[in-house]
Amino acid sequence: MGAILNFAYRAIDPGGKLLSGSMEAETPADVVAHLERLGCTPISAQPAPARTSGQRTWRDLLKPEPSPAGITAMTLDLAMLLRGGVALDEALLILVQLASDRWLARVLRDLHASLGQGQSLSQALSRHPRLFSPIYVKMVEAAEASGSLAETLTALVTERQRGERLRKRFVSAISYPVFLVVAALGVLAFVLIYLIPKFEVALQGFRDRIDPTALIVFNMSAFLNRNLDTLVITLAVLLAMGVVIARLGRERGLWIALLARLPGAHGVLQSEFTVTFCRTLAVLVRNGVDISSALRLMRGVVRMPRAGAEIDGIVAGVRQGRRLSDTLGNRQLFPRHVVQMLRVGEEAGELAASAEQVAVFYEAKLDAALGRLIAVVGPAVMVFVSILIAWLIISVMTALMSINDMLT
Repeated sequence: MGAILNFAYRAIDPGGKLLSGSMEAETPADVVAHLERLGCTPISAQPAPARTSGQRTWRDLLKPEPSPAGITAMTLDLAMLLRGGVALDEALLILVQLASDRWLARVLRDLHASLGQGQSLSQALSRHPRLFSPIYVKMVEAAEASGSLAETLTALVTERQRGERLRKRFVSAISYPVFLVVAALGVLAFVLIYLIPKFEVALQGFRDRIDPTALIVFNMSAFLNRNLDTLVITLAVLLAMGVVIARLGRERGLWIALLARLPGAHGVLQSEFTVTFCRTLAVLVRNGVDISSALRLMRGVVRMPRAGAEIDGIVAGVRQGRRLSDTLGNRQLFPRHVVQMLRVGEEAGELAASAEQVAVFYEAKLDAALGRLIAVVGPAVMVFVSILIAWLIISVMTALMSINDMLT
């Protein structure tokens, strides 16, 4: 059996429309034969340019994509149409007509075209790895094999909605303190750049007599004004780099690793990881995915530092014939009571149910931890901002009062 290659083809469908796309096959003759079986007239079939997995053109990188919420809504609509007895290809055409997002409509048209080329839905979804995760694709693949696509899509929607709510809760927990810090830095910059220089005239000849603490403020102001252009350019470059990194979807583990070093953040991240792991494990096992494959799929969704390497070790243990709970017990990935609950479920043949119970417990724990984080960090940042502004005001007033005392 020869190697499987990717071929770009052009053909005319039975309706007289020109088709173009890509197809995996051993030889161009196989592509032509497959197109003929579909009733199409082949025009050309040539090897497609090699591209590494996940590589995208600059045009693709700059192109806006459907949001995760948009993909969830599309999945729900597709599940409802399938439950109503609509065929899969017809359901995709209906969604194309209903889509208000042109990029989502483009993705749906691509999925429909792939189905017309003889690919399964899971194969068509795998062509868009940034929109449909490996877990999403694997569940659809298992559902196609068992004939339960509509039910599986509904389960996917439920889990995606739950994950989106948790993500919004997490973002709201850190957005308010971040906003306060940015606002404080903005006020500080305004005072140092625009207000403090107005008092420089009054300080001429008296700088050596000003209190050292107050002099720090004036020196900071002078430094900012001398290097304002350089600082603005540096901030713009850093902002652009942040946008590019976020757009490429890389270095996410770096931000999580930095966040994990903040006081009180490790416990929150540990709870979030436990929820993600157990919830994903429950969904995959319940839909017929074996444990080894489920663990490999979860390798790409965990974000805790060093968790990926731990999961690799767990996969190795499971492949050697050991039970999941035994391999988890030999590692420090989860608390002991989590491992014990999974062991009980595994022994009873109810691993998915036990993992779901753990996820529910830790989701409530995570929600409470985020509430405490908001309650503590918000006031703490406000106190810090207030002290910072008060220090600036007191320093300036002390300098002016000392000059007035010297003049009188």
